[in-house]
Amino acid sequence: MTNMVLVGAERAFGAEIAAALAAAGYAAGDGALDVLVVNVPVVVGAVRFADVSDADLADTLETMVFGVVEAVQAALPRMAAGGRIVVVAARGHLGAWGGAHLMAGNAALIGLMRSMALEFSERGIRVNALAPDFVGQRWDTPAARAEVAEAVVFLARADMHMLTGQTLLLDAARSMRMVESRRQ
Repeated sequence: MTNMVLVGAERAFGAEIAAALAAAGYAAGDGALDVLVVNVPVVVGAVRFADVSDADLADTLETMVFGVVEAVQAALPRMAAGGRIVVVAARGHLGAWGGAHLMAGNAALIGLMRSMALEFSERGIRVNALAPDFVGQRWDTPAARAEVAEAVVFLARADMHMLTGQTLLLDAARSMRMVESRRQ
């Protein structure tokens, strides 16, 4: 059995991630920690940049970024070489109309993950991120949620030694279509 902790099981994708991890043989327990999954709260908002307040930005960073920092700092003493950290964010680091503060929070998460991957590689700990499309979109179906959960299991696999500091984008090519739509 692989010892893991899932932070954010009550959030979007959380139940599916917990079930997929359990099916793959991951379970919570005492002792050394093999896997930490931090399921970041996904917030969707169509707030124009001019309407984003300092409080909006501070709340977003507090919830999204500082929550990950706290979870990783709490888990790190229990992780040994071979440990894996998976941050489940959203594809907001690519930008989108409305909610610039939310996109900034997602971009900060990706930068944080990459920096942790560099720093923790000295200890043999891998850190990756999963960036699915936003919750509540048309694609948000039980099958898509299951695919997100299986991607977490993939990133948590012990045999993926070379996979660290990467963001797995799961958005059915929507981000590619954003560029394509501007081509005209």
